[in-house]
Amino acid sequence: MNGRRRTLALLLRGAAAARAADDLDWIDRDALERREVQVETDRDVPPLRVAVKVAALIDAPPEAIWSVLTACELAPEYVPHVQSCRLLERRDGGRAELFVQVVKPAFFLPRFEHVFRLDYDPYRHIDVSRVSGPLEFMQGTWDLLPQPDGQTLLVYDFEVDPGMPVPRFWVRATLRRDLPRIVAAVRERAEAKP
Repeated sequence: MNGRRRTLALLLRGAAAARAADDLDWIDRDALERREVQVETDRDVPPLRVAVKVAALIDAPPEAIWSVLTACELAPEYVPHVQSCRLLERRDGGRAELFVQVVKPAFFLPRFEHVFRLDYDPYRHIDVSRVSGPLEFMQGTWDLLPQPDGQTLLVYDFEVDPGMPVPRFWVRATLRRDLPRIVAAVRERAEAKP
């Protein structure tokens, strides 16, 4: 194992210990080094829910990634199915924000609007949660884990119950396809920042 890979492995293990609730053992460290976006589907969730985890190394500081993740108005440019996103209000002295998003999930499903909340631990952690709309359940966590070499490990853990009569295998397949694309787009934008 080369020095960089060993350092990454040690850091990932350390991050896993620090985040006892989350397990990072699913991440293929060699694939991360090749700049692949890792994706894992969790089948040990309540009935009707779908859970997906995504991870990627980004050659940018957490602040650059943060500015991409929190710019909701830009989401329609790179998030599949999102038609618009706008800020509704700031809460808790700027440590949380509510957004309304318009989504067209597939040609055979109607467009819908939902409200979600982002809770911030600046440059380290963003919690995503459902506030209102047709989704029965939506919860996610973005973790930005700085690496010794200046890169950042971005990990997204997402769980949803669409609350609509759609097959869960379709929801799972859609998330497995779209979430890596979203993370790759976040990486591209963050790495392009000065």
